[in-house]
Amino acid sequence: MISVIVTASDDAKALARLLTALVPAAAEGLVREVAVVGARGVAAEVADDCGASLYATFGEALAGARSGWIAGLALGAALTPDWMDVVAEHLREDPARPARLTTRSFSLGGPAGWLVPKAQAPSVGAAEQDLQRVARRGRRLRILDRR
Repeated sequence: MISVIVTASDDAKALARLLTALVPAAAEGLVREVAVVGARGVAAEVADDCGASLYATFGEALAGARSGWIAGLALGAALTPDWMDVVAEHLREDPARPARLTTRSFSLGGPAGWLVPKAQAPSVGAAEQDLQRVARRGRRLRILDRR
């Protein structure tokens, strides 16, 4: 199972879209929990209404993660229809290898994410950039669509 960490802002619509896309994975048992970092105002209300845990810092969210895998998604991430199958296959076939979550088409920018075994997280006080570095050593999972 995966603990998903989303760094948010006050963009309630983008947060609602991403949390809605994660619901089927929670129902299937792939996603155990979602932590939202830095949500304010209506975005914090949306996160709370969706059952996500709210945290002030990334380190707090990482410390609170209860799953063996941690995924980080950008607020604007759009998941492909088959993303759950791709991630589940990776967890089955390569259970200790981190992964970069990327778009299927070429993109210089845009949202990206990462998937890292919690045991490989440098420390609970790690910054998100530390986990991104760990994920770069892993394989690329193309599960994000461009918006």
